[in-house]
Amino acid sequence: MLFFLQSRLSSAASFWPRALIANPLKVNMQTKLWTIIACAALPVLNGCGGSSAPPPPAVAFNCAAIKDFSLANLSVIRADRVEANTAKPADPFSGAPVGEYLPAHCVVEGAINARTGKAFSMNPATFTVSQVDASYAIGFELRLPKDWNGRFFFQGGGGLDGLLRQAVGVFDPQQGAAANALARGFAVVSTDAGHRGTSAFDGNFGADAQARIDYAYNAVDQVTLKSKDIVQRYYGKQPDKSYFVGCSNGGRQAMLASQRFASHFDGIVAGDPGFNLMNAVSNTLTDVLAVAAIVPPGATTPLGPDLGKAFSQADRALIGSAIVGRCDVKGRDNLADGIISDPQACDFNPQAHIPTCTGANDGTCLSVGQKGALAAMTSGGKTSQGAPLYSDYFYDAGFGSASWSIWKLDGIPVPLSPALTLSLGLNQIAGMDGPGKVFSTPANPGFSPFAFNPDADPAKFAEFGKLANATSTDLSAYKSRGGKLIMYNGNSDPLFSSKDIVRYHSALSAANGGDASSFARLFLVPGMAHCSGGPATDGFDPLTAIQTWVEQGTAPEVIVAKAGPFTPWPGRTRPLCAHPKVAVYKGTGSVEDASNFSCQ
Repeated sequence: MLFFLQSRLSSAASFWPRALIANPLKVNMQTKLWTIIACAALPVLNGCGGSSAPPPPAVAFNCAAIKDFSLANLSVIRADRVEANTAKPADPFSGAPVGEYLPAHCVVEGAINARTGKAFSMNPATFTVSQVDASYAIGFELRLPKDWNGRFFFQGGGGLDGLLRQAVGVFDPQQGAAANALARGFAVVSTDAGHRGTSAFDGNFGADAQARIDYAYNAVDQVTLKSKDIVQRYYGKQPDKSYFVGCSNGGRQAMLASQRFASHFDGIVAGDPGFNLMNAVSNTLTDVLAVAAIVPPGATTPLGPDLGKAFSQADRALIGSAIVGRCDVKGRDNLADGIISDPQACDFNPQAHIPTCTGANDGTCLSVGQKGALAAMTSGGKTSQGAPLYSDYFYDAGFGSASWSIWKLDGIPVPLSPALTLSLGLNQIAGMDGPGKVFSTPANPGFSPFAFNPDADPAKFAEFGKLANATSTDLSAYKSRGGKLIMYNGNSDPLFSSKDIVRYHSALSAANGGDASSFARLFLVPGMAHCSGGPATDGFDPLTAIQTWVEQGTAPEVIVAKAGPFTPWPGRTRPLCAHPKVAVYKGTGSVEDASNFSCQ
């Protein structure tokens, strides 16, 4: 049923989340099921494009010649010339142009290791699933600027991939494609991770063993190698420096690159990474069970209980305001500003700090069941014996927001037509094909999130986790070659817990004599949901930070971030501090200005 509904709705591109379609960093999610400091401050980088290396050689702007390159197991599908000031990046929702015009460049589309394999297919008349022949290749898009700065940028993917995203090099969680590495002179590549689907939640490729491997890790390796071969042939030299930037699944790919493909990249940015992916999936499915248990009688959809009916919009707003009221001024956070700067000091308890309804729920209280479900979602999923499946979460200001709800409860209803709206009543993970078709071994295309067994199913996910998880703390090869890693995570991310990445960072430090800061740093973003969104200063530039670290040797202590137009404080700036430090108000000056805060 889910695949049938998905196939009918997947053409509505305007409802696909930014992070899962064309922009792996932009996650101001507006949908349901397909629900995803500046260069001028660094003139030493030559417009964010210079280094001590000699400038790249001048090349003829001959894009068509790329089609004649002879590369093993690679076919160039197209190699088109794009003149300067004729095209802008496309908004992933509407497809409308955004930002500044792109520079003159070649856009190359290629396919690696084309073959025939298997895919799941559903008969819409009988809802039976079978395996059919399907065409596969590791697809990529590579953009080569006429005025190249000598650098390479791998743009990470999102969700289950399966889409060839516009390779412009997104790096700012808030601005998305409007801020891009191509405009700075980088050669930029993106990939579909080895399969094509109807959306980034389409798991039909899970029937094919090689496609699962390509998605898990192989596409990152192969696309990097082949696209650098094209760079070498087109420009006459290899890149001086190479970078990987991604969020969500793109963040997982980024961390995986630091662990498995140490020679490929000099600098890596991993945002809200799904590095512990299989455990996080199990956790989200326990959320489904906890919330389904309190759905009002009769609140159902074609797929099961309508999770969105468990908490009203007033309930969700109450949760966020109660957390802020309790924890806004705690620990090192000395300012009541709607931002919980020191989440580890937060001692919020829904049982004690939200009133319990004694009668009708009027938006000023929660029922006993609602409190229990909220506590269960935040403490993390467990087996029947109480063993943790993943991680607990910080209580944070973004709880209850739309960007939080789509991963814990449901998303915005999907309009089928002007007169008909369908609410699927599922959170993002429960509404995707991944758990049954891709993550489970053996594959279970008939998997229902409401039938998840926390004692048995995680073991079925663990086998795929051996391919896809990126939890190793052995970064010795990457460290020894001088590689640098920036990780960041939203404290209101309802999918990948900031507490989990804090533990990873601590383990990485322990594996490096107690301090990994010479090559790896973590930045937590208060209020930010999954990759962006929420009441947060979620607009920042990690590309400049990682480039400065790699090329100038200056490690980032602070990254300045800006609040977007839909936050309570548009334009507010705050320092994001290298963990474990947090932003502390100096006591004087505007609280809207990052310069009046220090990292302590």
